[in-house]
Amino acid sequence: MKISYLKKTICFLLTVVSMASLCITAAAESTESTSEQLTVSYENREAVEKTITDFIEEKKTKTPSVSVTVFDDKQDICNIVYGYANIEGNVKADEETVYEWGSVSKLLVWTSAMQLYEQGKLDLNEDIRTYLPAGFLKNLSYDEPITMIDLMNHSAGFQETVAEIETEDINNIVPLDQALTSVAPAQVASPGETVSYSNWGAALGGYVISCVSGMDYVDYVHKNIFDKLQMEHTYLRPDASDNEWAAEKRHSLHSYMLGFADDSMEDMGKCRVYINLYPAGSAGGTISDMAKFAKALLCDSKDCPLFEKDDTLDLMLSPSRTFDDGSPRICHGLFYSLYGTDGLYGHGGNTQGCSSDLQLDLKHKTGYVMMINTQSDRVYTKGLPEILYGEKEIPHESGFEKVDFSGHYRFGRSCGGAGMLKIGSPIEDSLTIYKEGDTFTGSNGIAKAEQISDTFVELTLIDNSKRYQALKKDANGNVIMLETYQAVDTKKLSDAEYYTEWAMIYMLVISGVISTILFIFHIIRLRQYKGTNIEKFKKTEVMATLMSLLMLAEIAWILMNPRWFMYGGTSVHAACAIVVCLLALAQAIMLIRCRVYQRDERPDKLALLNIETVCCTLTIVGIVYWRLFQWWGF
Repeated sequence: MKISYLKKTICFLLTVVSMASLCITAAAESTESTSEQLTVSYENREAVEKTITDFIEEKKTKTPSVSVTVFDDKQDICNIVYGYANIEGNVKADEETVYEWGSVSKLLVWTSAMQLYEQGKLDLNEDIRTYLPAGFLKNLSYDEPITMIDLMNHSAGFQETVAEIETEDINNIVPLDQALTSVAPAQVASPGETVSYSNWGAALGGYVISCVSGMDYVDYVHKNIFDKLQMEHTYLRPDASDNEWAAEKRHSLHSYMLGFADDSMEDMGKCRVYINLYPAGSAGGTISDMAKFAKALLCDSKDCPLFEKDDTLDLMLSPSRTFDDGSPRICHGLFYSLYGTDGLYGHGGNTQGCSSDLQLDLKHKTGYVMMINTQSDRVYTKGLPEILYGEKEIPHESGFEKVDFSGHYRFGRSCGGAGMLKIGSPIEDSLTIYKEGDTFTGSNGIAKAEQISDTFVELTLIDNSKRYQALKKDANGNVIMLETYQAVDTKKLSDAEYYTEWAMIYMLVISGVISTILFIFHIIRLRQYKGTNIEKFKKTEVMATLMSLLMLAEIAWILMNPRWFMYGGTSVHAACAIVVCLLALAQAIMLIRCRVYQRDERPDKLALLNIETVCCTLTIVGIVYWRLFQWWGF
């Protein structure tokens, strides 16, 4: 009886183990099958559509509405429209919903440049000053020519444009040439030296198109791109006045701000702003029109309706800037990204109210466009290429000489230059790579950094995702820059430059703290000197410390509210710079006044006055170092 029971127990356990083994095997096979990369093709269109709709369903709490078209070089593979153009108004999105292109608009500039190039009217390597009105470019720091290729590669050396690139008041729209000259940024790097994404540079490219063609830029694009591709539902002017139908449709779209910590969506209304630097980002239209433009870039070069010569499209899609190992980075305005077996080529876009993306798989002749009514979208701009094409890794190599790439870096869009943007860069745009033995780690969420080839470094973030940056070396083999697949390089600073920057910041902070303490101290002690000869001296001393407090409070407020300052306009920059300088000057005058009081009108000991003078001097040194007096060329 016991033996029979034991046998039954053993048999039961073996059965359970066998079934578990089968389940595990089946699960493994299932996992393996689902982990296989999707093939994007017309023959596989049902799987492509299901993959996207499943992804939308998974992300629906982050999706007010979204439109996606996947295509090959001959036809659409699938068209998907989901959600509401206006949730409160119960307005569903459809094929006629108009979204904003954002920076995808820049591709219209570069396409126009290639058209004029093939006609012999525009030399891509000629100094653009040849085509511009005399003296048009301001704030240049280098004599080297700026070419259209530099503008396409975002390597003309311009600092970030932060003023008056857009307005909420339609009456504040100004002509393109005026918009460009009124907010001309400083040139902080030699042309070709570094990649630093520039809206101003792209808009300047649009103005070059106008000068070379003799046509208004919008008219040129309509005639030579929109009309050729029958893009009847797309506008380009800031006020959308060049397409009344699309303008009206845009007014029916609401935009939404997604919550960071939850699934909330804040209705931002129509969220209509007007981009004065409009070639850089003001196009808007239907998903089908954007798809027409994207498919034209996917044609065989000899069949492309946008160009007359057989090889122009091939040239446009060839690298205009590469990494040191020759791999592509930028192709005449299209950015290369690590997705798919051979990478994708395209451009994303963001406005105050919408996001968009256009990506092409040139080898397999497929691609997609996406539009969504949320700003700064990362759900679809990152998710779609992953699920459609898969992430591409750069292989680890061997036999190369490793270098020490540790150090302090600054992002190119704010590195150099002057003013509040520069003083904010050590705080907002810093990157430090640390070396610990043979291992590298970093700030900004970098858990590990490893050199995997002579050119590339693999960054492992704290969430285990991978990023890649290329090492840019000088003639002696020293790392001077980290280049990215995004359009912003990180420039390496010397230790002297890095610590000087922070010393200057600490000087301002220390001056502010001491001035605060002394101001409070003087206010408390002032009553003791009431009615004495020293009362005037003490009041002047109080006013001097107050000037310092007001000035440093203004600087701190600007740094804590950078968006208000950045988009406040040149008049705001001028006002802030003037106030800073006047307060510093007033403090210096008052401290000098304290020293010229008669001996019976001032205290016997001037220790506090000496401290205040040192603080004032440090503050003025900081103002001069950061050039906080400068409002032009931001």
